[in-house]
Amino acid sequence: MDIVMPTLVAGGGSSHIPQNKLQEVSELIPNCEWVTIEDARHFVHEDKLPAFLAAVKSFLISLIT
Repeated sequence: MDIVMPTLVAGGGSSHIPQNKLQEVSELIPNCEWVTIEDARHFVHEDKLPAFLAAVKSFLISLIT
C-alpha cells in the first residue's frame, strides 16, 4: 500500500535511530517533510514538546497555503 497523504517525519537528534535513516525513509514517501528536533531523543514529543508542536503546526499550515 502506498502512502498518498502528506506526511511529516519528525526525529530526535539524539535518538538511537540515525537521522540519516529517517531522511532515507522520508525520501521514499511522496509529499513528505522530514524534520530533526535537536536535543530530543526517540520520543520527540516527550522530550521537546514545544519544538515538536511548532514542527507539526508549520507542517499543517503548509498544507493549507
